[in-house]
Amino acid sequence: MARISPELNTGSMADISFLLLTFFLLTSSIDTDQGITRKLPPPLDPKNPPPDIDIKERNVLKVLVSKSNVPC
Repeated sequence: MARISPELNTGSMADISFLLLTFFLLTSSIDTDQGITRKLPPPLDPKNPPPDIDIKERNVLKVLVSKSNVPC
């Protein structure tokens, strides 16, 4: 004798999930992006240039790009 498994009626599950999705989309508030707040440095004064900074050559990465995509 075959075992009878109980069946679950899932016919209206798509309707319920659609209604819940619609409800949460309509009732939630979405914050608008305000951008990144940042403070820019003051403009450089041509009469008083900044001092030269000593940078080690090993800390510099040089990237050379050509229009034919061939390494220089």
